[in-house]
This record gives sequence, structure tokens and C-alpha cells, in this order.
Amino acid sequence: MSLPKIVNIRVPIEPPPTHQAALRILKNKSSGKQFVGKMANSKATQWMKMFQSWLVKWTPPEPIGGPLRVSVNFGYALLKRHRKPNGGATVFEAKVTRPDCDNLVKMVLDCLVKSNYIVDDSNIVSLSVSKWFHHKGPFVDVIITVESENPWANLDHPTPQPE
Repeated sequence: MSLPKIVNIRVPIEPPPTHQAALRILKNKSSGKQFVGKMANSKATQWMKMFQSWLVKWTPPEPIGGPLRVSVNFGYALLKRHRKPNGGATVFEAKVTRPDCDNLVKMVLDCLVKSNYIVDDSNIVSLSVSKWFHHKGPFVDVIITVESENPWANLDHPTPQPE
């Protein structure tokens, strides 16, 4: 079976809450051992369930194996300050406030693995993350590319200069 080389998904959903804030020290009911995890009713857990329910619509018959290049773009709805006096709006603007990109992307990658979309997030060899206020927001875009070639093969390597 041949899998597509590039997969592009746009989920019309608010970007996730911060991943780190959802982690807690919990106790196993039967053994009493402590572990780090997420509360079942946390905003992060609720977001992951909702995101996974969207992913089910596009899940391939087999999880996509690596090496993978993944690009995740978070689109936030425009704020009032983005409105122009003449009634128009700024099309997009970089979001330079919290939450941090690294915390946002963890939840998306966890969902891709849990929904059997990709084999494992350790197969990701290249990762790009961005967050923007966007006129089409809110959304989460995920682009997965199966890497079949060495991206460094055709680059000119600098030659050492004689001293």
C-alpha cells in the first residue's frame, strides 16, 4: 500500500491550552504509586479528545512511519485591536504572547500518535511550529511530509580555506 507523500490537515478548533499547566502528580488507585499525568477533566484533556475526534475523519488505514517532517501552524481568531477604523481587518499578525510554541505542539503530536495517525513522534526528524492571529482563525494546521531523501545531499559544503 502506498501512503501519500504529503498530508495536510486543517482542523477548525481553538489552539490548545498550555500542555505544561495540565500536568499534575496523581496517585494510582490500586497501587497508591504516584505518577505525573493529566486530570481526566482538565482543559488540556478535553481539547485532546476534541482534536482526536476531528483527526478520525482523516486517519490513514495504517499509521504513517518516519522519517517525517511535520509543520504545525496555530491560527488564533483576530482580536478587536486588529480591526481597522474603516471596518477592515488585519489579515494576520504574529502571536508573540503565551502560550509558547513548544508547549502547544506537544499536545498535537501526542494526539497524532494516540489516534494512530503517525507511528511515533520519535520518527519526526524536522519540526516547524508557528502561531498567528489570522482572519480565518481559529484553526490548527498540520502538514506531514514523509522524508525519502537526505535533505543535506545536494548542499554545497564549505571547503576549508588554506591558512
